[in-house]
Amino acid sequence: MSKNSLDALRPALDRMTEAQQAVFSSLSPEEIDLAAKIQTRLDAVSPEVEGQANNTNNLC
Repeated sequence: MSKNSLDALRPALDRMTEAQQAVFSSLSPEEIDLAAKIQTRLDAVSPEVEGQANNTNNLC
């Protein structure tokens, strides 16, 4: 798992419950890299400012 992968997922990781973080910590490096790639693609099609709604394009 690369540092870039974790950086791409940081917004989602920061909002996870402890149980969700436990699931993420059990993922393989390949699974984390895939999740990061998906998150990066979601971010690319999101508006720069989305307001304060909790419906942002995060995996979690």
